[in-house]
Amino acid sequence: MSGEGRNLRRITCVKGGPAAAQTERSGPAAPRPHILVASDCPSVETLKQDLQRHGYAAAIAASGSITLDTHHDSDLVLLDTDLPDLDGVSVCQFIRQVSDVPIIGFTSSEAEVDRVLLLEAGCDDCVDMPYRARELVARIKAVLRRTGTRNPTEPNTGGMTELLRFGPLVIDPKRREARLDGTTLTLTRKEFDLLHRLAAEPERIFQRQELMSDVWDYPADNRISVQESRTIDTHVSSLRGKLGNSEWITTIRGVGFRFGLSAAEPDQPAPGPVEPDRTPGVADLALPRLFKVRSSNGSARPGPW
Repeated sequence: MSGEGRNLRRITCVKGGPAAAQTERSGPAAPRPHILVASDCPSVETLKQDLQRHGYAAAIAASGSITLDTHHDSDLVLLDTDLPDLDGVSVCQFIRQVSDVPIIGFTSSEAEVDRVLLLEAGCDDCVDMPYRARELVARIKAVLRRTGTRNPTEPNTGGMTELLRFGPLVIDPKRREARLDGTTLTLTRKEFDLLHRLAAEPERIFQRQELMSDVWDYPADNRISVQESRTIDTHVSSLRGKLGNSEWITTIRGVGFRFGLSAAEPDQPAPGPVEPDRTPGVADLALPRLFKVRSSNGSARPGPW
């Protein structure tokens, strides 16, 4: 983030224990989505004010330890990768062990590795720095819609709750769970959203642009970048690993992806040895024997003709 170093966050780190992030709440009595900004950059106050202008309650956590102690009351976490005590990937991993709170990571546009690591650690989305306020707010709204949290001035419309069953795989949108052979899969929010979207219309081919729009709420008329395309690839690859069978999600080269039903079919028994055809043949006919047989007294005599 860029900006002046004045008017920094009002967080005091107390030696011997983490400080609580402060939250400013004003306006109508209706609760506003609470966003925790995990960053120690000089312009973090400007970001906080941008969020408040768009109707969000905001608090700042200046370190990884404060973030871990205060994220429980937040509806979303904006996570910087460069915190003074812990890196953003580690903070994301720790949060994911105890919470499904949505997380958006801040990354440099040149740091593709950071983006991939954050997504693999459980981030729901990533935003390039320096951020653009309109894009950031749009991505926050998209993530909150996907996780069922009401956005300012937006109704909460909910979503599909019908169970989807495909042989050993059961997808439960209401509980946001996917179970394979009775075992609950450990999926990030975006992994579940992607799996559910594909499985809702099995055997249909989804283009990358369509998935970015449906799952990441990316503007449908904007052409996706190489980075955003790789975001989809990363999530698909992770899903395949957790499903244990690449046939669940197949890649249609040059087009997109498809949820296949072939993986749901029970395994067919391996073919055994082919039984010989027992239809009587020449060898089975009762032809006269053309060899000598021995008589009861041991003498050789001609066999029948």
